Amino acid sequence: MSPELAVILMFVGVLVGVMSGFPIAFVFGSLGLIFGIITWGPQQIFYLFPIRAYGILSEYIFACVPLFIFMGCMIEKAGIAERAYEIMHKWFGPVRGGLAIATVLICTLFAATTGIIGASVVTMGLLALPAMVNRNYHKPLAAGCVCAGGTLGIIIPPSIMLVIYAPMAGISVAKMLFGAVIPGLVLASLYIIYILIVCALKPEWGPALPKEQRPKKQLLPMLREGALGLFPFIFLILAVLGTIFFGLAAPTEAASMGAAGSVLLTALYRKLTLKNLQEAVFSTLRISTMVIFVALGANLFTGTFLGLGGGDVVANFTEGLGFGPWGVFITVLFTIFILGMLMDWIGILFIMVPIFGPLLAKLGFDPLWAGIAICVLLQTSFLTPPFAFSIFYLKGIAPPGVTLSDITKGVIPFVCLQIVGLALVLAFKPLVLWLPGLIFK
Repeated sequence: MSPELAVILMFVGVLVGVMSGFPIAFVFGSLGLIFGIITWGPQQIFYLFPIRAYGILSEYIFACVPLFIFMGCMIEKAGIAERAYEIMHKWFGPVRGGLAIATVLICTLFAATTGIIGASVVTMGLLALPAMVNRNYHKPLAAGCVCAGGTLGIIIPPSIMLVIYAPMAGISVAKMLFGAVIPGLVLASLYIIYILIVCALKPEWGPALPKEQRPKKQLLPMLREGALGLFPFIFLILAVLGTIFFGLAAPTEAASMGAAGSVLLTALYRKLTLKNLQEAVFSTLRISTMVIFVALGANLFTGTFLGLGGGDVVANFTEGLGFGPWGVFITVLFTIFILGMLMDWIGILFIMVPIFGPLLAKLGFDPLWAGIAICVLLQTSFLTPPFAFSIFYLKGIAPPGVTLSDITKGVIPFVCLQIVGLALVLAFKPLVLWLPGLIFK
C-alpha cells in the first residue's frame, strides 16, 4: 500500500468513524491496528502497540492530569464559585451587563483552578444563567458568556490541554503554562469588552440592577468580603503556578500541591465529606481514564500513520501548495478549526501535533508560540457545532425558556472573539513569549 493511499484511507476512516458516533479512542485504535496488520502483519503491529502504550503510560509529566482533574473536582464540591459569584454579583450588578461581566470574571478565576470544561460550564450555568434570565438579560448573550467563559479553563493554567501538548511537542510544561497566561487573560478581556459594548448599544440586553436591589454596604466592608471570597482562588494559583515560579517544584509536584490545597480548602469550607470525596475520586478516575484511552488509541493510530510515511506525505503536500511558511501555518490552523467541529480536542492533539509539529518547527516557527496559538484555536472546538460540548453541557442544565437555538446564537460572537484572540497571538508574539522569557532567562 502506497503512503498516499494510506493517508487518504486512514483519514476517511477517522471521519466515517467519528460521524458514525463510535468512541474516538476505539476509532483511532482500530484504524491503527487494521492498517498496521495489512501493511506489516500482526506480529510487528502487536509488538509496536505495547511499546507505544508504555511510552504514554510511563510519561512522568502525565501524572499532572489526574492531579489537576482531582483539584478541579474538589473545588467544585467546596462551593467556592458560588460564594465568589455572589460577591461579583454585588460589585457589578449596578453596571449594564454587570452580571455577564461577573460571570466571565468568575469563569476566569475558576479556570485558574480547574481545567475541566464540563465542571466550569455546568457550575456557572447553574449559578449565573438563571440569575441573568430572571433579570431579563438577552438569553443568547447570557448563554454565550457562560459557554465561552467556561472554556477559558482549557487555556488558562493549570490546563490539561497544555500539560498534554507540551511533552508531545518537546516543550517545557512550565514554559507552556506561563506562556498561556497572557493569551488567556486577553480572551477574557475581549469577552468583557464585547459585553460592555453590546450592552451600551442595546441596554435592554443587559439591564443594570434597580437601585433598590443594589447593596448598601460601604466600600471597605465590600473589599473585605471580596478578599475573603477570592482568597481560595489566589491560594490555589499560588499553590500551583507560585511553586513553579519560585522554583520550589516541577509541574507534576506543583499539581500535587494544588490537589492537596483543594482538599484543605474543601475542609475549611466544611464540605470535606466522605460522599464528596468519593464523587471527586470517581470523577477523576472517569475523566482520566477517558483521556488515557484516547491517548492510547491516537498514539497507535499516529504510530502506524507515521510508520507508513503519512507524515512525509502530508508535509510534502502542505509545502507543495506554494503558500509559504505563513500560508502553511494558516492552513494547519484552518484544518484544526474544521476538525474541532468533528472530534474531541484530545484526539486532535494526538493526531495533529506529531504530524504538523515538526513541519512548523522546520519552517522556523517558535514551537512554544505555535503551540499556544493552536491551543487558543482549540477553544473553538467546544463552541462550534455539531460536536460543541459546551453547548450541550449548558443545554442539559439550562432553565426553562433557554433553547438550544438561544445558546447556539449566543456562542457565535464569542467564537469570533476567539478568532480575534488568535489573531492577536499571531500578530504579537510577546503575548506568549514575554512571561516565559522573563521567568526562565
